[in-house]
Amino acid sequence: MSAEKYVKEIVRRLQCTGAKKKEISSQLLSDIAARREQGETLEQIMESMGKPQEIAEAFRQNLSDADKKAYRRSRTIRIIGEIVLALIVISALSWWMMPKPAALGDDPSLEEITASVEQVIGLLNEDDFDDLQAMAVEELKDKLTADVIHSVRQEISEDWGRMQSVGKTYVQGVKQKGALIIVTQTDVIYENVSVVYTISFDEDLRLGGLYIR
Repeated sequence: MSAEKYVKEIVRRLQCTGAKKKEISSQLLSDIAARREQGETLEQIMESMGKPQEIAEAFRQNLSDADKKAYRRSRTIRIIGEIVLALIVISALSWWMMPKPAALGDDPSLEEITASVEQVIGLLNEDDFDDLQAMAVEELKDKLTADVIHSVRQEISEDWGRMQSVGKTYVQGVKQKGALIIVTQTDVIYENVSVVYTISFDEDLRLGGLYIR
């Protein structure tokens, strides 16, 4: 096991905020590097430090009241975000499964739809939530916040890394209550994780739904 993997096993068991996890991870890696420079092997270091779950428990017991309060607050935000996104998922799935498929015309074109998908993904990568909300229908604007999106990202991976490539965008048109909904699905590869974006638009290419997995 590498030092990075050992520390990652510790950090993922911690009940604290993402910022605190990064701080602890950096400190542990620094301590391990210093001990290796003094001649200890990685195996000796890990044996003396103990099992990841034991170290995580020790950190948990020594967290300050402020850190514990921050974790509870971030956990609440994450749960709210998951509920919100669950509603979006249900909506997106209902669009896929319940309404009848509808043929897409030339307006908007496939090229315009693909460009809008890439624009949404780009804004997410840049954490540009103002412009993202500006693209969205009114019902979705207040759900596209940094807290909600960041909590979803944390559930997938704590470190996505930089985007490497965007796959082909698949497009499906459906009719719901007489309105055309454009549902897309795109695979995106980052340095440390691969995700699937399900993004939906109305006929005017306003963002109507977003699901990340």
